[in-house]
Amino acid sequence: MKPPAFRLLRSVFAWAFFAAGAAAPAAVSEKTAAGHWAGALMLPTGPLEIRVELARAADQAWSGALDVPAQGVRNFKLSVAVEGTGVRFAMAGVPGEPTYAGSLSEDGTSIAGDFTQGGARFPFSLQRTTAEAAEAAKAGPAIAPGIAGQGLAGNWLGVLQPTPNLQLRLALDVSNADPAQLDAVLISLDQQNARMPAAGLSERDGRVRLEFRRPVAVFEGTMNADGSELVGTWTQGNRGTPLVFRRQAKSAAVKRPQDPVKPYPYLEHDVMVKNAGAGVTLAGTLTVPTSPGPHPAVVLITGSGPQDRDEQVAGHRTFLVLADHLTRAGIAVLRCDDRGVGRSTGNFAAALHSDFVDDTLAAVAWLRGRSEIDPRHIGLIGHSEGAMVAPGAAVKSPEIAFIVLLAGPGLPLEQIMLRQGRDVALAMGNDEKFVAQNEAVQREVFRILGSELGPTAAAHALRKVLDAQHATLSAEQRQALGLPKAGAPNPQLKLAESPWLRDLLRIDPREALQKVKCPVLALTGEKDLQVAARENLSAIEAALTAGANRRFTAKELPGLNHLFQTCRVGAPYEYAQIEETFSPSALQEISQWIGETVRGSP
Repeated sequence: MKPPAFRLLRSVFAWAFFAAGAAAPAAVSEKTAAGHWAGALMLPTGPLEIRVELARAADQAWSGALDVPAQGVRNFKLSVAVEGTGVRFAMAGVPGEPTYAGSLSEDGTSIAGDFTQGGARFPFSLQRTTAEAAEAAKAGPAIAPGIAGQGLAGNWLGVLQPTPNLQLRLALDVSNADPAQLDAVLISLDQQNARMPAAGLSERDGRVRLEFRRPVAVFEGTMNADGSELVGTWTQGNRGTPLVFRRQAKSAAVKRPQDPVKPYPYLEHDVMVKNAGAGVTLAGTLTVPTSPGPHPAVVLITGSGPQDRDEQVAGHRTFLVLADHLTRAGIAVLRCDDRGVGRSTGNFAAALHSDFVDDTLAAVAWLRGRSEIDPRHIGLIGHSEGAMVAPGAAVKSPEIAFIVLLAGPGLPLEQIMLRQGRDVALAMGNDEKFVAQNEAVQREVFRILGSELGPTAAAHALRKVLDAQHATLSAEQRQALGLPKAGAPNPQLKLAESPWLRDLLRIDPREALQKVKCPVLALTGEKDLQVAARENLSAIEAALTAGANRRFTAKELPGLNHLFQTCRVGAPYEYAQIEETFSPSALQEISQWIGETVRGSP
């Protein structure tokens, strides 16, 4: 499952500090810790620049602030203590109690010491930099001047500042591949390259309006005379924030080398699939080999949360890459936007697990009516929560030929989420004490959500738990951690109103798995920290065996994470940093197994 939107506690700085890529030292006239400093965070995939400013007031009191430009973090207030050559600063209220302690060098150009967080200790040094360099960094992410152009189609880049401490670079890519309409996608470069397709777009007389469903937001702006800038307002909730986009020569979005490039060596059709019983229409893409048919086919089922047909996560289009590989291997693929997402109708927020099963069955029924598809060989591929939907659909429709479970849950959601919270927290450098505290809160949240309390009573109970957890945080720390101000509405309380989540917490995936009779392939990455491989694969195997299904293969794939990327530790923060979208060896496992299964069936 994708990192849940209701993470109970977030750590902004759960990384190791090292001296790497620091700025050149500036000349100093006295040996003092006051001034501007630069160093680097060394993430598993490389260094991340940080900047620190230390100041001493007339009353000798010290203060400080920290910036992480690439993460959009600005002016994070530090508690600072300086005694002689000893320099110490801390980030009060951040999980793991991050603290730096070092010594000023004899020439006053560097501070060398250790950074600690959650019981882990790492060497880290800061180099003195100039006031000019510090001011340039504080000016925010640099954006090249806009280039002149006509119309909205093209590549745009802007910086949104939703809070004083946060700046987010937003790439807006607008395509006119279809002459009848424009398509736009917004990419948040500092939020793991999250992609947000526009649900509505209009342009008239230089006035532009873009509507988004995830998050629910609107951008309204006006194009300047030479078409180089869009000046307007980003509105989310009841708050409007100024936002200026500048036209760029090329997209600022991170490129993914596995994304297929048109023209494709197969046929691609935009389709609409009706689920008549629910009154829902699913917008999708059908890709079909050009070789003579009829062809075996699969329906792709997305993971948790509102997903488009490409299952976009952290700038990766997982299902686009998977569909491309399978279609080149001779297998037709149907993938659809979830109900209420993209151009699909319906209300995602009101949907239950059973609704997604019915949507999947509607897609299968639609495929059976296509002349280029072999109705005897239609299967399902579900990823994460989608791998819970697939068995449910196979039980309701025995004509489904096979199912593939990618990172599939074999245990109830509560057990998976508790394990996920522990594994991810440890991978991000938190200590056992923090992990235990977070787990206790999670257990209480799950108890409330799994109870028979109505939405209002459940929200009241959740507020008590979450307020107690956040009570020790200052206003600045709450803002930096993305938490609401004390007394303000807490979006986490909407969990109590989520019929999907409360329904899912009551489902044991083993019950459906025991009833599945068709061939099953279950694959999980060894380093999956969201759906632990060993426990869940074992549970899947045990359930299938208990149901007398002998036609299954279960494999733990070495070195892969929840998205089936080749990774180092498997933590969600790696997803966007890894260029690979889907391990080629995992893709081959899937297509080869489907081919063998289809050839071996009647």
